[in-house]
Amino acid sequence: MKKYFILSVLIFCSNFLFSLDAKYFENNKNIDYLYVKSPEGLRIRNKPDLSGNKIGVLYDRMKVKIISVGKETTIDGIKSNWIKILLPVETAQAKENVYGYIFGGYMTDKLDPFSTKEWTDKDLQRYLCRFSWVTGIRSYYQFDADGSYKMGRLESGAGGYGKYTVSIKNKTITVKASYGDEDFESEVKTEIYKIIKIEEDKITLNIDNREFTLRSSLTHDYFYGLLARENFNPSSFELPSYNALMFSFSSDLIKNIDSKNFVKNSMHNLIKMGIYIEDEEYKKEYDLYWN
Repeated sequence: MKKYFILSVLIFCSNFLFSLDAKYFENNKNIDYLYVKSPEGLRIRNKPDLSGNKIGVLYDRMKVKIISVGKETTIDGIKSNWIKILLPVETAQAKENVYGYIFGGYMTDKLDPFSTKEWTDKDLQRYLCRFSWVTGIRSYYQFDADGSYKMGRLESGAGGYGKYTVSIKNKTITVKASYGDEDFESEVKTEIYKIIKIEEDKITLNIDNREFTLRSSLTHDYFYGLLARENFNPSSFELPSYNALMFSFSSDLIKNIDSKNFVKNSMHNLIKMGIYIEDEEYKKEYDLYWN
């Protein structure tokens, strides 16, 4: 028991030492973006106060567009500042900037290398829930925080619905779901997806003795095509896909999309959403818009 208590204290102190405190924000006024450093996620509120309504959650390692630094406060023993941030998808949908507020004590200006070494089952579940996934040219998967599971065929009524559990120790995702289409639904079937490899932007699984790599659904033309539309207004089904834009790998993901004109056609929406891409032409337009 003493061992676990000491470990908890060390983890708490580590988070405290490497958090961005009030002194950091005093010395850094013009910040373009920061990263979330909180395995449990970080609440977004509608005003810079703990009494503010919770309007969303940021996942660990998400990249956040910073608008301004607000008042100092102390939360969980950390003295830091409230930060006004841009909410990307909400901004694109509303056709005007939409903001929220987060506590700066759980942000960082530099990401550590991605690692699953200290992960618990909760960490694995949060990883799966960050955005929806695709494999091949038709199949998509969604894992929700409440344990709900959904898979289907794009542009088809076929698919499955059920529940899932995870085990980081056994490296498995256990799914209990029924499958079918508009005319047929099977009995509940239990499947065990064996985890081969977890990377920040993809996960490789063994399903029924076949290897599948699940990638961000944003890599599929069904989803990234919406970003090129002047009227970008994703449905509730499409919405989780665009969470991938808020991670550091999104720049490479976007540049590698198999469409020569994608970045050019979607530039207006991406810049308005505060999404930064490592591209000279894009950077000029981004700086012009935000500066």
